[in-house]
Amino acid sequence: MPLRISFHLGDEDLRHLEEVAQQTQASVRGRCADDIIATAREVLESAERAQLAGFVKERFLRLRAMLEMATDSGWPLGVEDRQRVLNALTCFGAAPAMNASVDFLNHAIMVELVSRDLEHDLEAYRDFCAVRESQLMRRRPGAEQELQREQWLQQRREALQERMHARRTRSLEQAGSSVRRLFSLFGL
Repeated sequence: MPLRISFHLGDEDLRHLEEVAQQTQASVRGRCADDIIATAREVLESAERAQLAGFVKERFLRLRAMLEMATDSGWPLGVEDRQRVLNALTCFGAAPAMNASVDFLNHAIMVELVSRDLEHDLEAYRDFCAVRESQLMRRRPGAEQELQREQWLQQRREALQERMHARRTRSLEQAGSSVRRLFSLFGL
């Protein structure tokens, strides 16, 4: 029988987690994007090898989506958007030791918080992947068809990224808590 457990992160908890994120980000500052991505991928792979509770594994699926978004050549991000994703990935600067359940739980909490800040980015990327997949299934041979498909995907990607920016701005404007504004790890 499933059991739902929730907990409240107060202002002090959020400040602590922000400090942890900033310390982790500072420790990897100056590293190239490929190193940041590789380190976050190591965290993900460690989690996938570990025997974790389902709710923890579910959070790591979001980390997978962040990594895919950062490396998908079909979803090129602008400089600021790419930096937001890289800043998020720097929160995962070190892979937990095998069977380090507490480390995995801490990472899962950080994935939850970071993915909330990237919710509009992740949603737009998921929508783009779904559109791209449906286009691949309808694929017809021919160079002209391929060019039309690429142009259509580019238009769709641009529209989704514009939507992402508008929703992100609106969400930030509606954020009532000064801690929420303070906690934004990405300089929105």
